[in-house]
Parts: sequence; C-alpha cells; structure tokens
Amino acid sequence: KKSPFVIKIDSSGTGPSDHTSFYRKGIPVLFFFTGLHADYHKPSDDFDKINYSGELAVINYIYSLIEKENKENHKLAFMKTRETQTSGPSRFNVTLGIMPDYTFGGTGVRIDGVSDGRPAQKAGLQTGDVIVQLGDYGVTSLDNYMEALGKFKKGDATIVKVKRGNDTIEKPIQF
Repeated sequence: KKSPFVIKIDSSGTGPSDHTSFYRKGIPVLFFFTGLHADYHKPSDDFDKINYSGELAVINYIYSLIEKENKENHKLAFMKTRETQTSGPSRFNVTLGIMPDYTFGGTGVRIDGVSDGRPAQKAGLQTGDVIVQLGDYGVTSLDNYMEALGKFKKGDATIVKVKRGNDTIEKPIQF
C-alpha cells in the first residue's frame, strides 16, 4: 500500500526519542514523526496543537502495516541495525539554534524551526531556508551538517550559506 505521507526511511533503530530504549531492549520499533511547530517542546505545546485528523491518518497507516504483516503470518521481528551518532554524546559544542526538517530529501539541511535568541535567529535565518554551507564546509546532509558544527567552538564566527527560494544568500554567524 502506498503511503499518503512523505516517508524518510532510516536504517537505524535508534534516535533522539523514546523508541531508542525499546530498541536497546530488543523490541522491534517503528518510529513516526510528523514534524515541528513553533510551540514544540514548550509549555505552550498543549492539546490545541494536536492535528487530530492527521494523527488518525498516521495511526491508520501504521495499523495497515501491522495488519499486512499479520495477514501474511509474519511476526514483527527485532533486527539489529547500525546506531546513529545522535544517540550518543554530542559531537559538537555549538549550535545554530535550528530544528532540522527530518523529512527533507534534498541536498542540504532544511530549517523546520528557528529558536529565539540563538545564532540562526540573530543572523536572520528562516523556516524553509536550506543550509548548504557552514564556513568552509559544504552541507549536503544532516550528518555532515553536524560534522561541520563539530569544527566550531563558542565564540567562533563564520558565514552560513542558505538557499531561500531561488536565491542563495550568505549570513554571518557568531556562535
């Protein structure tokens, strides 16, 4: 069955959420994340932010996946996978203050949210911008974006290059 959603498949069973603890106990995991909003993980993130029809669509899709496995007499089996680096200690000491769009399939890192008072916001970066370079480091994926962040320390200044619509713009960043 074709998914009505944009699905980004990751070969890891771990990540920065609750499913990692299940994976580490040998329990099969499916992790679905529908994205961010301005109040994500803030006290103002309350019931009124829930997209009930979207949640129902996701639940029905997950149910159809499990039902398909049941009808074919397949048991959802645990599979050991590679672990992502994000589940361990941080590889960088600075942050731009963005939330990446984990569903983005293009080149670079698309910004899904910008934190107030952080370097990205101070530089004028916006939701929807796609980071393609950080200092001397080209950014093609979330992994090498994090590698690039690892090259900087608090107090460093550099240039971030982003695509905004059809334009490529450069902004100074102070970590």
